[in-house]
Amino acid sequence: MNERSPYSKPLLCAEVVSRLDAEFESALSRGVFPGASLLVARRGAPVLERTWGSVETGGAPVTPIVRFDLASLTKALVTAPLCMIAAQGGYLDLDDTVSRFFPGCVPEDKKAITVRNLLCHSSGLPAYEPFYRELMKLVPGQRREALTSMILQTPLDNPPGKAATYSDPGFMLLGLILEGVMGGRLDRLAGEFLFDPLGIDQLHFCPLDGDREEAPGPSRGFAATQFCPWRKRLLRGEVDDENCWALNGVAGHAGLFGTARGVFELLSFLWELYEGEASPFFSPGAGRVRPLITPEIVRLFWTRSELGDWCPGYDTPSRKGYASGGRYISRKAVGHLGFTGVSFWLDLENRVLIILLTNRVHPTRKNDEIRQFRPLLHDIVMKALYYGN
Repeated sequence: MNERSPYSKPLLCAEVVSRLDAEFESALSRGVFPGASLLVARRGAPVLERTWGSVETGGAPVTPIVRFDLASLTKALVTAPLCMIAAQGGYLDLDDTVSRFFPGCVPEDKKAITVRNLLCHSSGLPAYEPFYRELMKLVPGQRREALTSMILQTPLDNPPGKAATYSDPGFMLLGLILEGVMGGRLDRLAGEFLFDPLGIDQLHFCPLDGDREEAPGPSRGFAATQFCPWRKRLLRGEVDDENCWALNGVAGHAGLFGTARGVFELLSFLWELYEGEASPFFSPGAGRVRPLITPEIVRLFWTRSELGDWCPGYDTPSRKGYASGGRYISRKAVGHLGFTGVSFWLDLENRVLIILLTNRVHPTRKNDEIRQFRPLLHDIVMKALYYGN
């Protein structure tokens, strides 16, 4: 089953669309994922929007308005843009050390960690720690402060600035820093500074203390993720990530839900700024009008760091492995993957954006077949757009 989005007509030829349909149907039959949503944009405009499969096994079909758990895309779509805003607005500097934000609390081995290190995954913090096991023993109001202490006491894998190694705790700490300097919980900051000014209603968090937002229309709802063994229920509109769940569903590393169209709307604004084709949006503050995002800061965040393959807040593609962009996406691309089976790659050289949302963790996380499917998809799209159909 597939559905064409009402937003645009496919501009890829019928033969290519037919091949995409065949590859997605094959992936569904092999259990790569139960459902998927794809948006391809070229030169800032969608050329294909299409969905396949169902929100869960035996469930309703995926439509363009079904929300997916965007997992670590939260880093690139919320935390990094809010860091752009915070840096532009004087809330922080990328070279500030964490000691500025947590005075008297930072152990000696972490005093050299900067905001830039956290953004570029060069803080030395490990990839993952199950903080939720201890956080769940506390009342919700105590957990954010407790998490700060837990992260700062976590042993480093490397000295700060010496290696680029992916780190969820680093982005958890970034989220806590943003909340402190900007004066609000991350979901509210995202709404105030990003989604509301840009008119984006298809990206949002699902805080556990709030109402579950439902997509309008006949296909209301969310794509399900795993049947969680310790929560003992199927997760639907409830963040899959345990550490984020313990933080009320709102964190710097995970918690965002949305559609491919919502992802496109946010990225297209940043993309236009990068290319000098959009004006910064403004907000009054301290008696003056202050630009919140400028082309210069987007270009800074979309430039690869000297250490490793990370840009501040964004990944760059590899030829093999989980971050593979396939054979044709250029090295001048930025993007991110999410654990639930979501991704985007924005090829800044070829001016192509590919957004793929799936729920590959339904009904179980023990499935990484998307690792082979994703680069195949990218190759089909890029070859059709730039090397003939």
